Amino acid sequence: MQEISLSIIIPAYNEETRLPLYLDSILAYLEPQDISYEIIVVDDGSVDFTAKVVERYVDENACIKLIRLPCNRGKGYAVKTGMIQACGSLRLFTDADGSTPIKELERLRDAIDSGADVAIGSRALLDDSCTIEAHLHRKLIGSIFNFLVSIFAVKGIKDTQCGFKLFTARSAASAFSLQRIDDFGFDVEILFICNKNGYRVSEVPVNWADVKGSKVSLIRDSFRMFTDIFKIRLNDLKGYYRS
Repeated sequence: MQEISLSIIIPAYNEETRLPLYLDSILAYLEPQDISYEIIVVDDGSVDFTAKVVERYVDENACIKLIRLPCNRGKGYAVKTGMIQACGSLRLFTDADGSTPIKELERLRDAIDSGADVAIGSRALLDDSCTIEAHLHRKLIGSIFNFLVSIFAVKGIKDTQCGFKLFTARSAASAFSLQRIDDFGFDVEILFICNKNGYRVSEVPVNWADVKGSKVSLIRDSFRMFTDIFKIRLNDLKGYYRS
């Protein structure tokens, strides 16, 4: 059996419209390269035709896999499911909307090659080679959230929430096996776990553009993410994050 170099995990909830465009771009990027890969789409209880759309890709490409969850469990649970079942020596999770172009993977791989165990895309680091297209209210809420994260959970990282993160197989297996948060706050939890267990995390500037059709509710999900920060601290006190 051929060893898989790269696993790409895509959590998807009602993404029948946006996901095909991103899958096409991923395949166009990967297929000319001499690399063994798998693309794992985790359908998080979608009620549209997301699963049927992915099944058409599965029929045409054995490297694409579909995992269907019976009900909506949350983005964090979907990513965890894909990461634990992945086989790649490197494991990327990326949002289904394609807000971060797949070519940005090269920046993250360079960070891994330089010694990082985890490389995360960032919209907050300034870089002349990167363009960030985001609505002002999202930037404001993101800045407030990351300020609180830096105080109470993960220090030294300016953007914990960008949905474009690359892990070595070892760091992924360790961190995601300890994950307990199923919703959007899982990013902070995973980075907290990685820091606690000595994995080196590198933050990397990437290109990013807001894509119409976001499933995130700024008020509801922002409140949940704020409360998740304190859940993480409590879980740590209970000893849940020891590798």
